[in-house]
Amino acid sequence: MTISNQIGTEVFLFTIILFGSCGKSEQQIREEKYQDIKQKEQQLKLANDSAISLLNQKYNAISGWDSLEMFSFQLQEMFVDQRRPISFEGRILDIIKSDSTYLLKVYRSTWYFPPKDHLALISISNAMFPRLKKMLKPENNFIEGCFVFDVSSITSLSPKLSSDLVNGEDSYSYLDFDFESTLLIFKGDLIDFHLDQSAVFDNEWKPSRR
Repeated sequence: MTISNQIGTEVFLFTIILFGSCGKSEQQIREEKYQDIKQKEQQLKLANDSAISLLNQKYNAISGWDSLEMFSFQLQEMFVDQRRPISFEGRILDIIKSDSTYLLKVYRSTWYFPPKDHLALISISNAMFPRLKKMLKPENNFIEGCFVFDVSSITSLSPKLSSDLVNGEDSYSYLDFDFESTLLIFKGDLIDFHLDQSAVFDNEWKPSRR
């Protein structure tokens, strides 16, 4: 094939592709974009699940504890008395600097009855904190991950934030107790962690939250 024929063939193919793409409807373009997002989302979920599984295996951490109907003393025996690391998956609510360490506040909730909320107050050393800080993105404040840590204490509360409405507006809020729900607070020292990949990468798309 001569150079002129090759160029002509390439132009012809480019024209077909161009007209083919122009012929797509907006609905088709949206559908293709949606399928691409779902595919990327599934890939990230598989990557996260695999990384969390390896993390738990590495430290022999207990996962799935929140799906069991257990009293607080049973959790205390499992994690505090037996000194087994916990695998705690949740959302980072806040990070606080305190003297020579940092404190992570991580939250997760279950929909079992009676409902239970879980809050982890995890100390992270200055040596480990730069690794976490490097992964944080200022434009993304919804950061989820798995945190493996040694549990030093577990406490149980039944708080509920209530408010009084005046003319349909919240006049003031106060904390009372709801004995049908429970807040379990875990305290301990961080061993290792994995952040969901959607929090690490610059997102051109927003995956749905678990």
